[in-house]
Amino acid sequence: MVFVTKKKYFIAVAIVALIAVALGVVGVCIFAHKSQPAAKIYEHTVVIDAGHGGIDGGVVGSQGVKESDINLKMAGILQNILEDKGIGVVMTRTSKDALNNIKRLDMQARKDIIVKASPIAVISLHVNRFSDSSRRGAQVFYDDTGIGKDFAESMQRSINQNINAKYSGRDDYEAIGGDLFITKCVKVPSIIIECGFISNAEDEKLLLSQEYCRELCGVIAGVLSDALIV
Repeated sequence: MVFVTKKKYFIAVAIVALIAVALGVVGVCIFAHKSQPAAKIYEHTVVIDAGHGGIDGGVVGSQGVKESDINLKMAGILQNILEDKGIGVVMTRTSKDALNNIKRLDMQARKDIIVKASPIAVISLHVNRFSDSSRRGAQVFYDDTGIGKDFAESMQRSINQNINAKYSGRDDYEAIGGDLFITKCVKVPSIIIECGFISNAEDEKLLLSQEYCRELCGVIAGVLSDALIV
């Protein structure tokens, strides 16, 4: 028989307890490490900019729907399609909020995200409004330096053929160059797509439709992968 004093007994029990706790923590850490999925690495990255947000809601439709909400919905759909194609996506805005309540600072924050992402392309999504309510269809704009002109023209042709001809009965829109802040953040093809005219009742219905949004985003993603990824 081994005789153990009460003091030594308590010390031994404490040591055993500490070892058990340590092993438990190690086990939890190992389990957490093993269950953590590895971040997916993409060869190409695109920035999707959902225009407006927060107090800057953009244009508003007859049903009270804000442009900023439509832009965000469209951006999320496009992100999913591109990632399914193996294209990485960085979003400038992922919630209904703006990046800053001061417009100038909001735009600068978007630029900072775009620059940091080092993308192969930038696509900014918006919704149009016009005094003539009969005007409808999706239209593409690009930087007047010409960097995104070819990309914009390819995008407009495909949208004309697959979206505008089908839904608005016209296929003659041309991509337009302009002095646009978001298309000048980095020297890669950068475009703004006005996804439809919320001032037109039929276009407004389409912009609120998941089917139309998926169809338009499918066309955008197709042109992007065909035109820019070799």
